[in-house]
Amino acid sequence: MSSHLSSTNFFKSPAIEVKVRGSPTKPEAHKQIPKESRRTVRNRVVAAALLTAASILYFQTQYQPLGLESLQVELGAAQSNLPILPAYGLDPSIAHNLGPYSARYTVPGNISSSLPIGCKVSMINVLQRHGARYPTNGTGEEIKVTLEKLKKVQAQDVIEPSLKFVSTFDYSFIPEQLVEFGRLQSYVSGQIIAKKYSSLGSRNFVRAANKPRIVESSQWWKQGFEGKPFDVAQHNLVKADLTIPIGKHARNPLNMEKCPTQEKKDSSGDQAKKDWLPFFVPNITGRLNRYLPGAFLEDSDIINLMNLCGFDTAAKDGKASPWCSVFTDDEWKSYEYYHDLEKYYANSYGSIYAPSLGAGWVNELLARLTDKPVEDHTTTDPDLDKNPDSFPIGSDAPRVFADFSSDNSIMKIIAALGILRDHDNLPRKGPIPSSQQMVVSKVVPFAGSMVVEKITCSARTAYPLQRDYVRILINDAAVPLLSCGTRGRTFGMCSLDAFIESQAFARGGGNFELCFGKRPSTSQVHQEIGAEIVALSSP
Repeated sequence: MSSHLSSTNFFKSPAIEVKVRGSPTKPEAHKQIPKESRRTVRNRVVAAALLTAASILYFQTQYQPLGLESLQVELGAAQSNLPILPAYGLDPSIAHNLGPYSARYTVPGNISSSLPIGCKVSMINVLQRHGARYPTNGTGEEIKVTLEKLKKVQAQDVIEPSLKFVSTFDYSFIPEQLVEFGRLQSYVSGQIIAKKYSSLGSRNFVRAANKPRIVESSQWWKQGFEGKPFDVAQHNLVKADLTIPIGKHARNPLNMEKCPTQEKKDSSGDQAKKDWLPFFVPNITGRLNRYLPGAFLEDSDIINLMNLCGFDTAAKDGKASPWCSVFTDDEWKSYEYYHDLEKYYANSYGSIYAPSLGAGWVNELLARLTDKPVEDHTTTDPDLDKNPDSFPIGSDAPRVFADFSSDNSIMKIIAALGILRDHDNLPRKGPIPSSQQMVVSKVVPFAGSMVVEKITCSARTAYPLQRDYVRILINDAAVPLLSCGTRGRTFGMCSLDAFIESQAFARGGGNFELCFGKRPSTSQVHQEIGAEIVALSSP
């Protein structure tokens, strides 16, 4: 069998210190919210999520493929008793087009989440992005520069009434720190997994790349999973089982920074978004400069203001930022594509390096699925993977594993898996493909989650020849695995043997040597990844 694992249209259209159960490096100081305030925040965010749910359901059902009405009801019923993730108080046309600053939501998919009779989940591997945060230093400074320009605008000179807020708008942040909304996202995510997969027991093993926001997210997730209270100070949180060092000299499958050739030669992600910018931003720049005399905004300022929609909304516990209503639905779609292009060409199939950097995690996944030692020579740390305290496998190991990482790293891992691959590279100058698979807001939003399930079926089912299967869910949507025929299409299920065979790219070393000078062509790399290319069309 060739190395093929792919997806049809996944979405419905529209130094060195290893710490095992210890403290991470000292995180950035952050504001402790009083207990009663934290409880109030949670209640407010959950209320906002409930109010938003109706509009999201309406949005999803309006774009439901023909013949899937009963399936949608089944999916809803299956998930109705699970805890509710916090949500932005925004229309889905905005909330689902904020790129990496979107909040995770249940992505409507084309495959039922139900399992065939006689089949049950016997293990899960969760790969989750950290929760919502403040901007990074660089992005935050760019936002501050733009807001300084707006302070020069006199309120009486503002022509458009809806922009009267601009002259007094203020935004403060602590770079890269989780906001309360993000903490709640992670906590509730743990609760969801605990309830959805309660049959797997309460034992779990949680790893995190050693960045403060990632480690803290893993702690909140574990706190939720283990049924501990949300109303608690950070220093009293349950600890992750393992924090893995980061840095250019560290081997870390959750935070890949060891690719010298990419650092020197590859800027395709930045270039791709620059290529797209002229197709939608100049008109916005002109419009806002007319409405805001004296601002003298440039095209780069527009992106900063659009970024504020997600950041400010998250900082306000999901309450809509006034910036979200400044731009049209089409402009938000173009903004999403701006981020899609950057991530695609820097961290996904548009980069010849990205899949190679994701191969290490894939090989660890295969080890967990098969209860065999890790075989990898890419980004993993052999000292950790050979130690049962830091990489437990076998019958005595937990059945619930959870890894915490960043959007860029998760994108690389997805590319190494060979799933969600678009038919062609995303066009840098448009048009936006209607069947686009790699949509950042759907795949790696704040607290975005990929769950790889190992499924065991009894011999008396429709699956008599294979007892173990693999299924991949991304933000609750099952990924079609076409290389597994009808089973892959109908249930998104791939026999364990076939799944292992499909991962020949990672098992064969993932072309990791190209990070150190050897540079095969993009077509060669992607051919070895093997994502089967089929005609993509809306159902």
